[in-house]
Amino acid sequence: MIQLAQLQTAFQAYISGEPAGDTIFPAIINDEKVGAKIRLEVYYNAYRLRLIEVLSNVYPVLHSLLGDTLFNKSARSYIDAYPSSNPSIRWFGNQLSNHLSLTLPQHPIAAELAAFEWALGLAFDAEDTTVLRLADLLTVPLDQWGDLKFRFHTSVQILQTKWNVMDVWHALNNNEAPPPIAELNNECLIWRQQLDSQFRLLETDEYQAIQLVMAGASFGEVCEHLQKTLTEDEASMTAANFLTCWLEQEIISASYLD
Repeated sequence: MIQLAQLQTAFQAYISGEPAGDTIFPAIINDEKVGAKIRLEVYYNAYRLRLIEVLSNVYPVLHSLLGDTLFNKSARSYIDAYPSSNPSIRWFGNQLSNHLSLTLPQHPIAAELAAFEWALGLAFDAEDTTVLRLADLLTVPLDQWGDLKFRFHTSVQILQTKWNVMDVWHALNNNEAPPPIAELNNECLIWRQQLDSQFRLLETDEYQAIQLVMAGASFGEVCEHLQKTLTEDEASMTAANFLTCWLEQEIISASYLD
């Protein structure tokens, strides 16, 4: 007689579409009223419908872009390619962008939109940390500002975008017709402010400044980098404007000196 643990393993294998799932058939009632295959397909299909619902909740704008038919088809192929393996269903859709880049090459913005929506979700779920305020910096001596370093909030991410994914997301999220797909090649800053995920485009100078800070560069080193294309006064002012903006948008969690 099949043991409970074996029964559970075989049932999971069948639901997941694994060949080993066929071993469960002898344990299922198979009569003329309802055959074993029909009984099992109820759970097989319900499992997939639940996962499709999860993906639709995580990627609502992508669902709007693709439409029900193509989204469901893509979701089903994703379920087969990436069976759920984490106890928390929150992380089930983490490979959808990669999957779409392979399965929908004719719609390249789909993979990028999936990456964008996933990043927004990560920003929302990021660990709570302190937020640095301008008042916190008023006590820093002037002779230490050049060596001052900053740590960004845990929600901060930079997403490389080839397409006008932010414009498309914004339109669809507001139930408007999306603009034509266009190639832009930009960097997008994503973070959480209060309880809302935020995003905006980054100009080249700010993108490079953020990359430097993330790599451990000091405020003075950021200014020196900006002097490659700006005067010393312009570089200092630009760096100060960046810092003010970052503080206002709450993307810095701490400052420190090595």
